[in-house]
Amino acid sequence: MTGQGEGRCNVPLGGTMVVEARAVNNRHLKINLRTSEGLSGFESEIETIVRAQVRRGTIQLNVVWSGRPSLDLYQIQGPVIESYYQQCKEVAEKIGLPSSVTLSDLLALPGAVVESIPQREESPELLEALTSAVQSALTAMNRMRAQEGASMATEIRSQLKQMATLSEAIEQRAPAVLAEYRERLRTRVATAVAEAISAGDVAPLNEPDLIREVALMSDKTDIREEIVRLRSHFGQFEQLLDSSEGQGRKLDFLVQEMFRESNTIGSKASDAFIAQRVVDLKSTLEQIRELIQNVE
Repeated sequence: MTGQGEGRCNVPLGGTMVVEARAVNNRHLKINLRTSEGLSGFESEIETIVRAQVRRGTIQLNVVWSGRPSLDLYQIQGPVIESYYQQCKEVAEKIGLPSSVTLSDLLALPGAVVESIPQREESPELLEALTSAVQSALTAMNRMRAQEGASMATEIRSQLKQMATLSEAIEQRAPAVLAEYRERLRTRVATAVAEAISAGDVAPLNEPDLIREVALMSDKTDIREEIVRLRSHFGQFEQLLDSSEGQGRKLDFLVQEMFRESNTIGSKASDAFIAQRVVDLKSTLEQIRELIQNVE
């Protein structure tokens, strides 16, 4: 599900912590984090907060320390610069060249100036401000996602009702399928037996033999168990939609099970009416599956 949110918090050290959170659809959780200077040391804490509030989706988090005092952004490494200078002097003397190294030259060398990164233990007030801003952004983002989820739930419930109607039509049709098979079998057998008797090949087929054949067909085409399981899945699906907790993966599993039952019904019932209803069932299930791929 998609959403966007922003959080702000004043930092006691100066400036304001500004966090923007965006979410787009993804079956899994992926976190893309961008932090401003001086905050890279807190990325693990930020990811922990995100994982506690989000289970699915690609989350883009932009964390900016706006108005941070610029004087402490970087630190000059005196010992490193002194070491560079001494080495430059030694090399210059060794090859007989004048040493004309300036401070600007030394400051441009690797490690001469480093970013000042506060540590968690050293800046609890910074972590507190950062945590507050991140949580506010995620709360606003999840509020928008919840609104989208409510709209999706309404659509899914409508599709569940449609599937319940289709399954009822299949259940009502099933006895007629067996009765029609019995009559077709009786007609074919009677015709075949009459022809055989006239030719003097076989004795007439007894009624118990016909009943036994119909019973075998009934066992092969019985879809009552699949219908019962489908109804059970419909009920479980409704309960999960009403849950206040994230149930996306359970909904995924139920959709797979409903596909399985629909396929079994289609393979068992050799009837055009039922086959068409099974196609409609699977088409509706596919729509539901697309909707819940990204449900939290």
